[in-house]
Amino acid sequence: MKTHLSHYLFAFSNALILFSFFSCTPKQNAEEKPIEYNWGTAALRIERPVAEGAEECYLIDFKLDTLAGESPLAKSLSAVLCDSVIGAGYSSLSKAMQAFADSLEADWKEELAERYADQPEYRDILQYTYEVEGKVAPDAQSLAQSTMKADDAGQESTPAEQKGWKGDALSYMVTTSCYLGGAHGSYVVSYYNFDVKTGKLLKIEDIVPAGKEQDVLKAMAEQLCKDWEAKDLADLQEKTGITMLGDLYLTNNFLLKGDSIEFLFNQYEIAPYAAGLIGVTLPRP
Repeated sequence: MKTHLSHYLFAFSNALILFSFFSCTPKQNAEEKPIEYNWGTAALRIERPVAEGAEECYLIDFKLDTLAGESPLAKSLSAVLCDSVIGAGYSSLSKAMQAFADSLEADWKEELAERYADQPEYRDILQYTYEVEGKVAPDAQSLAQSTMKADDAGQESTPAEQKGWKGDALSYMVTTSCYLGGAHGSYVVSYYNFDVKTGKLLKIEDIVPAGKEQDVLKAMAEQLCKDWEAKDLADLQEKTGITMLGDLYLTNNFLLKGDSIEFLFNQYEIAPYAAGLIGVTLPRP
């Protein structure tokens, strides 16, 4: 008989990660000193049988990289994770994760137990999952390979360095996957960009100069057509479904990548599910 373990885990595993941010106006003949931050991982995992005596389990899993300390960046990242990512309205990330998980379990338990009893032929699809992972965006990480250092345990810490937005910026990526039965689950990628010095969460209006919005939208359409070898937007829609559910727009879901910016549209935003995630990369305005 398969043994099922249900457990909660909340752990902060501190690792020192070296950041080396670049300024648009560096001092002459002076090297910028790397900024050091203490990173940890906030984690919560719940795995339980979908009904009494069942082998099938449901899963709720959070893994969120967090910053220790009272810096503006640490406070802003924590607030975004609590409010925008989890949405539980708590100032403590551990309490926010716990409250969200409790609410989700309460919604699932009765439904799963009832379906398990009434629909034995469909028990495989009752293995609901809700998984969230947050970390420094991979493209930001790739910029930091030269400044990566080992932690106290001899393991390489996650590299995290981002070339600045008119100064210094950090891009953070959250992936959320969810399966609630049916033909397929959902997968969402969300980017959050922060001014390192002030902790401000950057919006698209902080990146695209006023009056240049239409120019960026035009460039976005042209790049998508080029990427998909389409003659125009009508041809692009016919080939891919892009713009079938909505027009292109300047989304706040963007990733700063050095001298370029990637806009990301999730499933169902501007195209059907089959189109998947739609990304388009342009030179920084």
